Amino acid sequence: MAGFNQSEFLDLVYGAALEPSLWAPAMERYADAIGGEKGWLSLLDLRGGGAGGIIARIDPCELDRYSSHYADRNPLHLVADPDRWLRSWAPRVLTDEDWMPKSDLVASEYYNDFLKPQDIHSCLMVRLAVRGSETATINITRGRRRGQFDFADLELARSLHPHLLRAFDLGQKLATDRALGGGLTAVFDASPHGLFLTDGEGRVQRMNAAGEAMAMARSGLLLAGGRLAATDPAAARTLQGLVAKAAARDASARAGGSTSLPTANGTACLSATVAPVRADGLGLLDAPPVVIVCVTDLAAGVRLPEQKLRDIFSLTTAEARLALALFEGETVREAALSLRISRFTAQNHLARVFEKTGTNRQAVLIKLMMQIVGVNLG
Repeated sequence: MAGFNQSEFLDLVYGAALEPSLWAPAMERYADAIGGEKGWLSLLDLRGGGAGGIIARIDPCELDRYSSHYADRNPLHLVADPDRWLRSWAPRVLTDEDWMPKSDLVASEYYNDFLKPQDIHSCLMVRLAVRGSETATINITRGRRRGQFDFADLELARSLHPHLLRAFDLGQKLATDRALGGGLTAVFDASPHGLFLTDGEGRVQRMNAAGEAMAMARSGLLLAGGRLAATDPAAARTLQGLVAKAAARDASARAGGSTSLPTANGTACLSATVAPVRADGLGLLDAPPVVIVCVTDLAAGVRLPEQKLRDIFSLTTAEARLALALFEGETVREAALSLRISRFTAQNHLARVFEKTGTNRQAVLIKLMMQIVGVNLG
């Protein structure tokens, strides 16, 4: 769209990872770029019916009305089988017409009593994340006079989608430790993730305790001459490229990215997310860094409670225990031994686990369980 400044938009998006209030102006820019008008970063619970999020150009009273009455009347959100739908969820950009016939939407109570009075006729839904039964989606809307979002609108929306995904994922990693109203400096020391602030050449300006421990271990990461680097040569080149791109001289070329970092034993146990950051609000006395690198140890501290697994997929105790054994890295044979059951029984349990989780391979099952505990495997 003419007049769209992508570099300013990306500044806001990646800034929102550190300061969630920036999601509102970021959604306004996004809406303007794709011919939209209003925005809602919705946080909706498919099972519990809870609703919340961040709004842009929407009366806050409407969010209260939605939560109190329309959450269970929204045909763009309701699904017949939440468990099955959540298992098939994928980060996509789609319109209300991709979800249901327009005539059915227009005939609904939700449209006539809630959307229409707000001059909302068309909706673009940009999926960001799912965790447990809660989904995060950016909803961009426009009125009847502007019609449906067209091909050009969708193309631009989809081209910017990866940036929104990375920024939201990074923000979620930092959210647990963010002090109320605080920014990056408020979460730095407490975060269990390795956090590094660097310049465009990877020179570390600041790191937290978790990051320092990772670098000192020299297993996947290290500091070489004050620069952050990967121990694996190929991964080091990839990481260097991501950092350089996040700090590109041309602001419109700046972008985030992610990569895996093989550790000393040859497995990819570290996941690195790289993003440009805004210069303001970092609380540093000298020249602020322009890049944040967030490193997660995928093998550390990942636990999936048995009861949670049983609740989500309706597994029996025996099935859940087998699934957890596989999640912890055991083979079917090893799991059978540790659980004191026959291999035949273990295979039968596994077949039922596959059926109930909608998977058909152990690798897919493990990835699904990693997503449940909040580890993003890309």
